[in-house]
This record gives sequence, structure tokens and C-alpha cells, in this order.
Amino acid sequence: MIYSETVKYALLALSYLALNKDRLVKVEEIAEVQKIPKPFLSKIFHKLARERLLRSYKGPTGGFTLAVPPEQITIMDVIRCLDEDYKLDYCALRPGRCEEWQVSPCGVHEKWTHLREVILDYLKTTTIAQLAQVEEKHR
Repeated sequence: MIYSETVKYALLALSYLALNKDRLVKVEEIAEVQKIPKPFLSKIFHKLARERLLRSYKGPTGGFTLAVPPEQITIMDVIRCLDEDYKLDYCALRPGRCEEWQVSPCGVHEKWTHLREVILDYLKTTTIAQLAQVEEKHR
């Protein structure tokens, strides 16, 4: 997996919000529809609200909505908000980051560097709006 379960759940939930951007949505609804544990999703949403990707409204009619248009939120934005120890820049065979091995790179360094660039391009260019479109097709 190229990102954590936390990020995966966040992407599912943000996609759901993008599909329901005309209303406030409760965590309970998203957790049920997307089959995400509610306490875990609540923690994720509070962090995303602190990071200003979401707006939170309290009270009986409250809920969450996107604070940023879904076309402007990339997968990498979500990773940066939730996964402080993202390890895509780590060496594929040796301990530590690839840059630590520049003098004597591992045997798969060239292949891994190319693959990493392809993955990073995907993470930096794929938006919540695009993920929501895919989700909508599979409903």
C-alpha cells in the first residue's frame, strides 16, 4: 500500500463529502456508508478540520463539509495532513532514506527512483474530485 489505512479512510470520507457538497454530513453517515469505524473517522475528521481541509459545524443540525474545493485537494495533501512519517523516500533495500546512500546506492536504486516518481506524480495530481467521480460510478 502506498499510504496508510488512516489516509485510505480519509480519502473515502472526503470523496463522500465531495459527492454531498451541497449539505452538511455527519460522521455517523459517512462511517456507515463507507464502512469506516466511527471513532477512527471522528479523529481523522477533527485533524482534517484543524488542518483546514474540512469545516465542522456543531449542534443537532451540524456536520462536516469540505473547506476547500475537491478539485484543489490532492491525495498528497491528505497524506501530508495525516501521515507525518510518510516513507516513500526511503531506500527499497537499505535502512534510511535514499539520499543517505547517494555515494553507494543499492542495486534497485534506479528502478525504485523511477517508480517512486511515478507514484509521487499520481499522489500529487489525483484530486478528491477525481476520486469522487470513481466512487460515484461504483455506486
